[in-house]
Amino acid sequence: MTEATSFEESDIALELKHITKLYAGTVALEDVNLSVKKGEVHGLIGKNGAGKSTLVGIISGIIPPSQGEILVNGHSYRALSPIEAKKLNISIITQEPQVNEESSVTENLFMPKYMNSKGVINWKLMDEMAKKILQDAKFPIEVYLKAKDLSISERQLLLVIKSCYVEDANIIIMDEVSASLNQNEKKILYRIIRERIAAGKTVIFISHHTEELLEVCDRVTVLRDGHSVGCAPCSDLDLKTLAALIVGNTNYDALIMEDKSHMICDEVIFELKDFTSYGRFEDIHLQLHKGEIVGLAGLRGSGRTELFKSIVGIDTHDKGCILLQGMKKSYKSPAAASRDGILYLAEEREAEGLIPIASIKKNLTINILPQLSKFGIILNTLENPKSDALMSTLSVKAFSRDQEINQLSGGNKQKVLVGKVMARAPRVCLLDEPTRGVDIEAKESILNTINEEMRKDSCVLITSPGVDDLIKICDKIFVVYQGRIMARYNRSEFDEQDIYRSMQGEIIQDREVRH
Repeated sequence: MTEATSFEESDIALELKHITKLYAGTVALEDVNLSVKKGEVHGLIGKNGAGKSTLVGIISGIIPPSQGEILVNGHSYRALSPIEAKKLNISIITQEPQVNEESSVTENLFMPKYMNSKGVINWKLMDEMAKKILQDAKFPIEVYLKAKDLSISERQLLLVIKSCYVEDANIIIMDEVSASLNQNEKKILYRIIRERIAAGKTVIFISHHTEELLEVCDRVTVLRDGHSVGCAPCSDLDLKTLAALIVGNTNYDALIMEDKSHMICDEVIFELKDFTSYGRFEDIHLQLHKGEIVGLAGLRGSGRTELFKSIVGIDTHDKGCILLQGMKKSYKSPAAASRDGILYLAEEREAEGLIPIASIKKNLTINILPQLSKFGIILNTLENPKSDALMSTLSVKAFSRDQEINQLSGGNKQKVLVGKVMARAPRVCLLDEPTRGVDIEAKESILNTINEEMRKDSCVLITSPGVDDLIKICDKIFVVYQGRIMARYNRSEFDEQDIYRSMQGEIIQDREVRH
């Protein structure tokens, strides 16, 4: 479904024509067209991996296209640089707020263009102007505060205000900026957007929340598998039609990996009962049998990662219990959970999962060194074959087991992390987006390993940046929305469109989970 372009060329703020971006062995975007009018909020949506980030990178000058043309206010460009994009008054606000944590609110607002007189920065004037800008935006925070003392959502709004009021950008790209905001903060964001549009500015608004897009945007463009598959006024769309555009028609028989449900035993290994952390998730009930893979589907901020962190003791929980083979458990740290055979693969592999200066071998075996030692001395005769076997199972591409982990690609780093979990032969695997940010080959290898190997002695609870990964290997999928499990799907009932709509909070008939 593509909207007929009946408006004049002079009305167009930004136009992308036949944009293609090729990486080695991968087509990130192919023949993508996008037309954004002056004075509109233009929505951009698609599943993870659809090409949104690449497209935003091209608009903001971070990524050069392989083919195609960029037109800004009618002027044609083969590619933009970040400096050129800034000169054209294009501003991007990313999902992860990019602030200088040691600088004040005032400094972050005006950086790098401080106001000075005769080479001396006028801090008093800047503080006064910062206060005025924040008052106009109805976001009253203390201008002397350091950015590190602000919450993630406050940092995000600070950058929105900087882009809209200080830089006064003409084309503002908001890349999932609402993901970390509460309802009151979203109201501030939406009001700022309305004010900018009234002033003739243009906003490209990216979100995974279909209901939010339909509320905020004038038109929406849908990306799917690197293609622009539709553009329409939001007045012509509803939640169901938009979800259908996003997901498309999927051949599930071709998508699903080999059914290994025959490996599921009657024994319940892991159970959560009434598991609650107020403000993050509530009344979580689920069971995992030995040999079972259960998926948790939910948008960013739905409570998936928070649930995992509370299970292993990184965060606390307020009520409810964990049962491990029928015995009540409560953990104060991931190390304590690991001793009981509950292993957590963190979402942020670089920050939480890997030892960057260590070798592949050491990263794989770090959790099982006592098993590979005698009298406190690590035996190469045990450690080397173990790391070689894990590398072979996961098809880790490297020159040697002794190669430094930092020298590997993102996909191979992620394989090593999965191997680190497998090395412990855990009873329960908590895998938080194990395929995030990896190429197709690495993704297939990781999913196949989880499906073939991790089932043998474990049960698996897995999240994913996309529903399709869960559909490939899971026996059940639970949908988490605003901290609650609101829908459940068995393998024979998988329907990506229904699951996607459930992730948006839409109640699908006969799918609502009640406790």
